[in-house]
This record gives sequence, C-alpha cells and structure tokens, in this order.
Amino acid sequence: MLKTPELKIGTNKSNAYFMKALVYDFEDGNIIISQTSPALDRHFLNREVMVSFLARIDRRNLRFGFLARLIDLVNDYKIASGKIVEALVLQQHKESEPVDFRMYFRVKPGLQSDISLILKEEKVNVLDISLGGARFTCPRDYSFRSADKIKFKLLIGNMVFDLDTIVREVWTPYDVSVNGDLQYVSVEFEYYNKHLEAALGKAIIDIERQLLSEGKI
Repeated sequence: MLKTPELKIGTNKSNAYFMKALVYDFEDGNIIISQTSPALDRHFLNREVMVSFLARIDRRNLRFGFLARLIDLVNDYKIASGKIVEALVLQQHKESEPVDFRMYFRVKPGLQSDISLILKEEKVNVLDISLGGARFTCPRDYSFRSADKIKFKLLIGNMVFDLDTIVREVWTPYDVSVNGDLQYVSVEFEYYNKHLEAALGKAIIDIERQLLSEGKI
C-alpha cells in the first residue's frame, strides 16, 4: 500500500492555476505559503484551490495533492530569516492523495481577449486555454493526428511567442450537419520559457477576473 507523504516546510507547491509557491510554515492547522507569480489578490479569497507537491517514493517522484481554501492574504508576514514578505494562508480541507496533475485551470477567452493562437498565419477559434494546453476548432482541411507535434504562434497582447504543442485529441461534431466542415483539437503545450509562462498565467487570471466581474463564474 502506497504511504502518503506529508507536506513539509520549504517544499514547492502548485495550486489549481499551476503557479509555484514555497511553503513557509504551518500555523493553527493552516498552511502559510509564498505569494504566487502572477500574484493572487483578495478577489481570490475563499476560493477553493488544489494544492500539489512532489514526493520521492520508491525511487520515483510522485505528485500528491489536496483541496484547500485560500482564507487570508498577509502583507507583512515575517519569515525565519527576518525578512517581511507577502504570504497566502490556506486551510486544508482533505487529506493528501496521489493526483494526476493535468488539472490546469481553463478559461474561455472572450471576443475582446488578448490571447490568440495562430496556425500557419491563420487564427484558430480557441474554446478554452490553460497553462497546460488549449482546445480549439479549425477547418477539417488541416490534418491532425494524436501525438503530432504542431508549432503555433501565441499572441498575448502585443507579445508574440513561438509555441510547440503535442496533439492529444482530435474529434468532429456528432451532428455533421452542424459545422460539419470543422474539427475539434486538443493540444498540450511544450515550453520552457519562463517569460511565456508568466505572461500566459497573468492573461488567464485577467480573463477570470473579467468573468467574475460579469458574474459568469
């Protein structure tokens, strides 16, 4: 039986937005972590998050996670070194268990969104996007197969990034009489560009804030 490890101070964690943070301390049953990048503000208080961490089990790095709630943002938290930092306070709701960390927060870009995916000089219709990948529609003229590697241009505002992806799924509408000339494609992003990761993360949070302000989520 797999023994579930404990989260320890000093370890890195990721919430459902797939943003890294450092565990500072445990206080009164709560978990104190560093501010994420892009930073979360008080609009996200009382939101449920998925916290995950890596543990070495039987010579393998396995990911474990648990549900928690963001209950406070501390502007003047004092860490062990004496430095004053901004910190987030999480309240754990469930026990840790093994997780498949393909759980990236997805948003649906609106018509006025600053995010675009360009394939061979043409914009595809993005259904939703996360730090981990995207789903979109495009004409069936494009030939996609599972595991194909496809290059895109990712536009975020006035920034342009080269983006490598892997096709994970391709499907067509059940009713071919409706949009029968379209196909649906799901791709996973492959990138090691920290600037791209930060820019996309900020853009996704900006979209969620807009949806929140419109009462759509």
